[in-house]
Amino acid sequence: MAARRHVALLLGCLVIAGCATAPPAQRTFDVTVEADFGPAGKPAVRQAVQVESGATPQDATAKVFPLEKGSVCCDPREVATIDGVAADPAENRWWTVSVNGSKKGVSPYKTRLKPGDTVRWEYKQYGQ
Repeated sequence: MAARRHVALLLGCLVIAGCATAPPAQRTFDVTVEADFGPAGKPAVRQAVQVESGATPQDATAKVFPLEKGSVCCDPREVATIDGVAADPAENRWWTVSVNGSKKGVSPYKTRLKPGDTVRWEYKQYGQ
């Protein structure tokens, strides 16, 4: 009898503990990658991709385009080339990135994406 009570108590605790735990974190999720090639003359692209938890704009972009990193301005982790279109300091042409329409605080290699985010790259020529 005592053994049955212990088993029932143990099962009750397991059920309660199981209900109280948070669901596991989502390991993969969808984001959208967009690229506007501007003065390079290539057509714009918009594509949904699945990324791993912890993915950055750079990671998501690499699932859509060949991507090269390099020290364009300040850091060797920067995106230098997307789909063969390179930043060109001599022509004052640069890649800019935004997430969900915001450029503030967005880093191609530090910002962590969330489910449903949109990463947008724009190739722009400044000073025209």
